[in-house]
Amino acid sequence: MSAIEKLAAEIGTFNVSPGLRGIPVGDAPISSADIPDAHWRPAGGEMSLPLLTLDLQAYEANKKTMLGICSDFDCQIAPHAKTPMSPVLARDLVSAGAWGVSVADLRQAEVMLHHGLRRVLIANEIGGKSAVTRLARLLRNYSDAEIFMFVDSTDVVSALAGSWLGDDTLPPLNLLVEVGCGRGGVNSDTEARHLVRSIAALNSEHIRLAGIAAYEGTANRPDEKELLANLDDLFDRVSFALKAARETVGPERPLVLSMGGSSLFDYVLDRCRPIVDGDSNVTLLLRSGACFFSDHGPIRARLQAISSRGILGKAASDSIARAFMPVLRIWAEVLSTNGPHDAICGFGLRDVAHDQGLPVPVAVWRDGERVMTLGDVSVVSKLNDQHAFVHAPELGLSVGDVIEFGIKHPCTTIDKHDVIFGLDERGEVKVALRTFFG
Repeated sequence: MSAIEKLAAEIGTFNVSPGLRGIPVGDAPISSADIPDAHWRPAGGEMSLPLLTLDLQAYEANKKTMLGICSDFDCQIAPHAKTPMSPVLARDLVSAGAWGVSVADLRQAEVMLHHGLRRVLIANEIGGKSAVTRLARLLRNYSDAEIFMFVDSTDVVSALAGSWLGDDTLPPLNLLVEVGCGRGGVNSDTEARHLVRSIAALNSEHIRLAGIAAYEGTANRPDEKELLANLDDLFDRVSFALKAARETVGPERPLVLSMGGSSLFDYVLDRCRPIVDGDSNVTLLLRSGACFFSDHGPIRARLQAISSRGILGKAASDSIARAFMPVLRIWAEVLSTNGPHDAICGFGLRDVAHDQGLPVPVAVWRDGERVMTLGDVSVVSKLNDQHAFVHAPELGLSVGDVIEFGIKHPCTTIDKHDVIFGLDERGEVKVALRTFFG
């Protein structure tokens, strides 16, 4: 039994009712713990389609690669849970060596805390006084939590101080000043220094200045010169902010420098190393999340671009080139054929991402057997709400064939599904993972 299967049995068991994608119609409700004994296969005909699967073997390989990179480059990672919103996968990554987990908002934080995650980075601003009240209400239930969060204004720091100072029922807050890059964050060195000093002036162990954060993904541009200019500016301001934080809190306090998504983490590792060198009390913390899932589109292309740039050296580049294989698939049935070249499949806009490209036909299954690997010989030309138009010249697709599709953009595919079915190397369901997108 894999680590994910064990965790699912420990913290992720739920009642599976008819009406969920993938569950055979007409079946009585069952426990997710009993699904592996049913030997379901998406290609086998018994599961309702469409459904979403995760290749467990490929996921393990991606996990090993990314955690290995972190080890090799002396950094930590708090994978962003917004991608799968699966507490089981989040716990699996932490068990494998991740520092903690990143989330985007208070609801996501509550999901992770409820399922036993205790070191949570809220990688976003949370709002104003009402949001602070909601945060306090949440954290009174988790006094053992270790919470880190982004801030970019003295207003929210004042609101936090109003709720936290003098209230021993609340866990300490670790604040990261976010340096902006076209989204949230402070936009000048002056603002950064002022906010750093404002937090430190509270002189409290209950609300602590814990470091600096930024998100470099918004610096990305098609033109390399423009990208590099944006990164130069961002890293200069990050360096200034971290120095201001260190000067303010003194040499002994542990600080965090958190950056790094899945597209430009090579620049982060390369450019942040000189910033933190010489300060053994700074932890460089990535937040990459989509890399563990990859895709048949822009995520994998950006990861391959990291390999091609070679910034991290030959060994890392070669490892990245071989790894980060797409792990997610949508499975759907051919409902109708329009002549010899076109088929209509039973999935659509409600089932799969379409913001960064349309899904990619990967293979055809007939009577439970793989009969065709599609490669570049077919495309999805259009999606309706619940129909996909597949152009497949001369492939002889038949009504009832099951087509396996790769996806483009994991974040906006998984959020359409309440359950991810984990498949073994035989294509058999070994675990059902519940998602919590609300």
